[in-house]
Amino acid sequence: MTYNNTKLNNDFETTLKAINDEISNQIEQNLKPHLEETGKVLETLAKNSVLQTIYPWIGLHWLMYILGEVDHNKIKQNVEQLRQQYPRETPDQLANRIIQKQGLEAAKIGVITNLIPPFALLLLGLEFSAITKLQVEMIYQLAATYNLTLETPLRRGENFLLYNLSLGGGILKTSLSFVEMIPAIGPVVGACSDAILLYGLGYATTWLYQNAVAENKKMTTY
Repeated sequence: MTYNNTKLNNDFETTLKAINDEISNQIEQNLKPHLEETGKVLETLAKNSVLQTIYPWIGLHWLMYILGEVDHNKIKQNVEQLRQQYPRETPDQLANRIIQKQGLEAAKIGVITNLIPPFALLLLGLEFSAITKLQVEMIYQLAATYNLTLETPLRRGENFLLYNLSLGGGILKTSLSFVEMIPAIGPVVGACSDAILLYGLGYATTWLYQNAVAENKKMTTY
C-alpha cells in the first residue's frame, strides 16, 4: 500500500510538472511579450482619479487588487521579515512558507464566512474580496521572494494574468456556494475550496518565477 501511495504521488507530481511546463511555454511564447503593455494599461486604469475617489465607497477594493494596487513597501517588509526569521532558507523554501500561510488564511476565511449556513450566500461578496486580496498579495510576495522588482508594469501584467488563470478555481468556488450553506459540512467545503484556490495559484506563480530565474533573466528588469 505504501509503495502504491508513493507511486501515485510521484505520478501526480510528474503530471503537475508536465502541465506547468506547457503553461510556462505558452506564457513565454504567447503572453509574456504583451504583459508589460497590459501592465501599463492596468496602471492607467488604477490611477484614474475618478476610480480612486469612488472605489472605497462602492466596495471596489477587489477590483483595485486585480489591477495590481498593493502596498509595495509592506510587501517588501513582510518578505524581509521572513528572510530574517529563516536566514538559511532558499527563495523556494520561503515561497513555500508564503503559500502555506496564505492558504491557511484562506481556509480561515472559508470557515468564518460559512460558519452560519443561512448567511453563507450573503457573505459571498465579502469572501470574494478577502480571497482576492490574499491572492494578489501572495503573487507580489512571491515576486519579492525571488528579488523581482515590484514597481514595474510587468508585475501588474503578471498579476492580472495569474489571477485570471486562477479563475478556473473561482468557478469551482462559485459552484460550491450552495453546498457551503448546508449545516455542518458548509464550513469544511468553504475552507477546502478557498485553500485549494490559494495553493494552486501560489504554486503556479512560483513556477513562473522559478523559470524566469532559471533562464538567467535580469531580476531587476524582469
